[in-house]
Amino acid sequence: MTGDLCSLSIEEIQALIRFGTVTRREIIEAHLARIDVVNPQTNTFVELRASQVLAEAGKADMDRGRSIHGALDGVPMSVKDSYGVKGLNRTDGLPINAHRLSEQDDSVVARLRSAGALILGHGNVPDLCVRWNTISGLYGASRNPRNLSLSVGGSSGGEAGNVASGMATAALGQDLGGSIRVPASFCGVYGIRTSPGVVPNVASIPAFPATPAIQAMGTIGPLARSVADLEAVYGVIAGVNPLDPTSVPVLASVPGQLPKVAVLRGETGAVIAPEIERRLSDTVVLLGDAGYEVMEAVLPDLHRAPEIWAEINGTDLIRVTLPRIGHLMNESGRQHILQMFGSFELGPDLAIYNDAWLERSAMLETWVRFAEEYPLVVAPVAGMVTPPLDFDYMLDYADTMKLFDQMRCVPWVNLFGLPSLALPNGIQLIGRRFREDEVFAAAHAVEGSLSKVEIATLT
Repeated sequence: MTGDLCSLSIEEIQALIRFGTVTRREIIEAHLARIDVVNPQTNTFVELRASQVLAEAGKADMDRGRSIHGALDGVPMSVKDSYGVKGLNRTDGLPINAHRLSEQDDSVVARLRSAGALILGHGNVPDLCVRWNTISGLYGASRNPRNLSLSVGGSSGGEAGNVASGMATAALGQDLGGSIRVPASFCGVYGIRTSPGVVPNVASIPAFPATPAIQAMGTIGPLARSVADLEAVYGVIAGVNPLDPTSVPVLASVPGQLPKVAVLRGETGAVIAPEIERRLSDTVVLLGDAGYEVMEAVLPDLHRAPEIWAEINGTDLIRVTLPRIGHLMNESGRQHILQMFGSFELGPDLAIYNDAWLERSAMLETWVRFAEEYPLVVAPVAGMVTPPLDFDYMLDYADTMKLFDQMRCVPWVNLFGLPSLALPNGIQLIGRRFREDEVFAAAHAVEGSLSKVEIATLT
């Protein structure tokens, strides 16, 4: 029964509770038992609150019994180790933060709890959450539950691994440059990065040196094994918080004609493996079968977009972040930033840095006009299938640039502040700013024709 309980959707969990088949505590006991078996192999959970969550589940059983109160009532969740969870240490992967205890929840975590979610613990992250892999200087490397020799992706790699392995039903991640979509793709689950401001961020512990790019391009979003579960978590965490001045209202869904879809292939300059090209073409067919008008070769040239993203974020990292806390990182994490972002950073001249932001503004204006005709884009996430565990370890300049070229379909989405939903086949659906509803609708339309997401069979 334990394995069955760990493979359930949110709707199935709540149905069992409602019918009295299981209690919330039994759901949590099953997940903790699976964590005991699986996590020593994957290292994707790094800090648990086992006694606390068991007590919370038991109290909910006593207080509410078989009644469901909240969209996430009884749902076991994992939260990225870049959020404050009361009673856990928020580390951002750094040894110096090993005992940086959160005395209260971040606002987004509080919303999860208010909806009845049962927080199991923190998922692993790379140092400072700046990597497409998950290797922490504090907790070590995470492994993919679908194949332990492969990467879980990053930086929300712990969350993707926990969901894919059945150790959590859903998880909470962040995405500044693919940190939700890349792990979701590598682990074969669903994940959505939201538009900036849609999910408010009021942190109990300040992040590492903050930059304007983080506000403009970084967002919060969930990972799950189905679109319905993804949308359920999104419905809880989205919406204005007056303490976050950048937060925005969620736009209501507007029924109407299905939006046109543009196909992205070579417009970013990405190097895409034949297998990923095949999956993209298959997804194009699925969208067409679902009634969408899908058009090839209509996108504007996006070659500069991932480079502008790297120039802005690279300048911030090299000029602001590393001088302050780079010495606290592990060697491979620091080398990754220096090699990749050091290749794009713009130097100390503020005028040059400002020009990059202005170039972004001009490209964004072109994009929003294009998106009025083609509101959705279907594109690869990474240009390669799930890579080996050490795929980004201490690369030289040439190999670093090869990796960046394989990832060019990822960061242009962040540059423009667009919502994007990663499918488990390595393809993403990208929407207009603040139109998450259109992205979810397209994902629902193709989900039934994709392979059902099963939990990894590690024992």
